Order: sequence, then structure tokens, then C-alpha cells
Amino acid sequence: MSEWSPDTRRALRAYLRAVALADPLQRELAHTYGVTLGDLHALRLLRDLGEVPINRLGGALGLKPSSATNLVDRLEAAGLVERAADPADRRITTLRLTPRAHEALGDRALFESSGLVRRVERLTPGERLLLATLLERLLEGWPADDADPDETPAPRTTRQPLAAASGVPPAGAAGPGLAR
Repeated sequence: MSEWSPDTRRALRAYLRAVALADPLQRELAHTYGVTLGDLHALRLLRDLGEVPINRLGGALGLKPSSATNLVDRLEAAGLVERAADPADRRITTLRLTPRAHEALGDRALFESSGLVRRVERLTPGERLLLATLLERLLEGWPADDADPDETPAPRTTRQPLAAASGVPPAGAAGPGLAR
């Protein structure tokens, strides 16, 4: 099993969050572990943060307290997180990953069998970086469930178009490894 480059990992994370419902990987994760790709992102973040209170995880994900509680309830029901009393202050409830969560986070075979990794790795390093940057810009302010559906963001006028600056062909133009 080869190690993915940092650009590949960044592009995969951004892509998976952006198109979670469109990829067959979503169904396999739900079937195998009872999680969505968004839940997997939350588990990865909890792994990186360590044992923390719900409000800290929710804040790191940009969630309202009620949304964070709903997320944790789902993850707990799936057997992926446990609530525990903080040993220093028993009034505080902390979260920690279960062995099943660590299994889900380490299941690279699901990702590799989806074909997504191969498609992303066919891109040049510059194209992967551009893909990640664009998807991350698309996800700014996410999660959308906390956004006001009637609020339309103002258009960005101060940034140079990334495709023009990067030398990547415009959408629809076939480039190396981009033809279907």
C-alpha cells in the first residue's frame, strides 16, 4: 500500500466533503460503519483533538451546540464515540473514540476500492492542489445546515481566478489524465 502525498490527501478530504452524497463510498461507509463522510471528518477531528468536551468538538466543526449534540448522539449510537466524565471536573462530559471508530478511520481499503484515489492521483501535483483549493473555497462557511437559506453571499471580486493563475486548462478541456 503506497503512501499518499500531502496534496493527494488534502484533495481527497476536500472532495469527499463536497460530494459526500454522490460517491458510492458514502453508501459503503454507512453500511459498514453506520457513518457518513461528514461523520468521518468529525471522527478524524476528534482523533486529532483527543478527549474533549462536546462544545470543543462542535466549535472546531463550526456547529451550533444542538447540532454538535445531535452529531455526538449519532456517533454514540453507531458505537464510534463514548461519553465520559472528565476526571478533573466530573461536571464536564468528554468524548473519546471507540476502537470501532479507529477501525473506520483506518479502513483505507474502502477508499482505495472506490476508485476515487486513483482518479485523484491521475491529476498532476498542481492539479491536485488546485482541486483542493477550489473545494476548500467552496466549503468556506460549511456546514450548510447552520446557514440561513435565504442569505445569499456577496460575490468575491478581489481574487484572481485560480484556473487562470495556475495554468490548468478550463473546465471541459481535456488535459493529461483528465479525459474520461
